[in-house]
Amino acid sequence: MDISSKIIALSDIGKRRKNNEDAAYAAYSQYGVLLVVADGMGGHRKGEVASKYVIDELSIEFASNRHIFTTSTARKFVHRCLKKSNREIYKMSLAGEEYKEMGTTAVVALKAKNGTYVMCLGDSRCYTFSKEDGLIKQTIDQTYVELLFETGRINKAEMSTHPQKNLLINAVGINPDLSQIQEKIIDNDTYDYLLLCSDGLYNLVSEEEITRILLQNKTVPEKAEELKNLALEHGGNDNIAVALWEN
Repeated sequence: MDISSKIIALSDIGKRRKNNEDAAYAAYSQYGVLLVVADGMGGHRKGEVASKYVIDELSIEFASNRHIFTTSTARKFVHRCLKKSNREIYKMSLAGEEYKEMGTTAVVALKAKNGTYVMCLGDSRCYTFSKEDGLIKQTIDQTYVELLFETGRINKAEMSTHPQKNLLINAVGINPDLSQIQEKIIDNDTYDYLLLCSDGLYNLVSEEEITRILLQNKTVPEKAEELKNLALEHGGNDNIAVALWEN
């Protein structure tokens, strides 16, 4: 089996930003499959420091792992890596003005032998896709507008135009300890694709367009590239990050 045709991670600066604060990672081993997307925030290019820290921490630990993951050990692994990342990013954010308010979203999916563990902080998303069930958003955005919607104060249509639609209520590194951790376990046999992405993709590419691309007879890298290019065609007003795995 050629794994390179089934897994990819990519990020792009987009058309409007001066630097790329989005980062993505995807890796396969005999012990599991790990996908990560992180969307950094903070002035003076420090958002990219935060997102890179999360990616580096998870990727290095994953590469050194020598045990087959279960959903239980996957959860412990992701919690350990993100707690360390949170601690270090928070410490950096207090170190000086240039690091002030630095943080990053993080969405992680780790496919283990008995299920796929998903953890999310912020508004980067995890989707699953199958021909039977279509595209399913597996995470809930931890944003102010999502909170307004969930509590019935605005409707779905008002979410996309709300002046504070980009305001996060959670992220890695903004508090001394991780809180409001969103996590779930998905059955491995219920999806054909795992897609993780930042808001730079899903704000510009509709779920119908994502579905159309995933249904194409192309490799995973080709599909991810097409998703990214479509976001650029639609304006590319933010950084873009995509991690995609064919189950």
